[in-house]
Amino acid sequence: MADHVTLDGAARGMIVAVPEGYRPDLPHSLVVAFHGRTNSNAEVRRYFALEGQAGEPAIVVYPASLKDARGLNVWADPGDPPHRLRDFRLFDAVLESMAATYCLDMGRVFVVGHSLGGSFANSLACARGGEIRGLASLGGGSARPKDCGGPVAAMVLHNPRDEQVPLSEALRLRRALLAQDGLPTGSEPDEPHRFNCRRYGAEGEENPVLWCPLADDRTRNGRFYPHQWPQGVGAAIMAFFARLD
Repeated sequence: MADHVTLDGAARGMIVAVPEGYRPDLPHSLVVAFHGRTNSNAEVRRYFALEGQAGEPAIVVYPASLKDARGLNVWADPGDPPHRLRDFRLFDAVLESMAATYCLDMGRVFVVGHSLGGSFANSLACARGGEIRGLASLGGGSARPKDCGGPVAAMVLHNPRDEQVPLSEALRLRRALLAQDGLPTGSEPDEPHRFNCRRYGAEGEENPVLWCPLADDRTRNGRFYPHQWPQGVGAAIMAFFARLD
């Protein structure tokens, strides 16, 4: 099983989770999941809880970022323009490697991220809109390229009380996604109601935007941390992806 790809002459680690009973004759969806500034790919694999939730055969890949001079995880180099972040090419390399190794449905490639990983996934879903079917991000920022590669379905989760990434970032992202997908500004309640979600786009819309203002302010230990990834989010994301045609 592949555990890295090579980019610019350097090995970039990744964790590849292949479902039990993988069949090489059955096309699988691909989910590429990005960690944040402080957690590793192994740590987010544990708390994202994406595996085993899919309503369809799915392979989940967790790439590892590089670190900056302070030892923090980063998906781009200082000064990278929004349309050319360094690790856009990491995504390209992961996609190429997975397609060469496994039976993939190339029309069902998804990206997921939390915090800094959410910001990167948000940018990637614009830059690689022609290759990505759907996006799910939690607590991510809104910096994106000016021009997108195509529409994407999206699930945006953000706690209005988030103190690390303000709600204004998520609202800016929502506006950008509605423009990317050519959707009107009206919305209606949708599943999962547990996360207060509203759907932009009609029922059955090919590329809906699901807006989910989370109300989970405290961790299971009682600590106030509205930037968290609440229990049940992974299952909700995979259910959203599964319902996309």
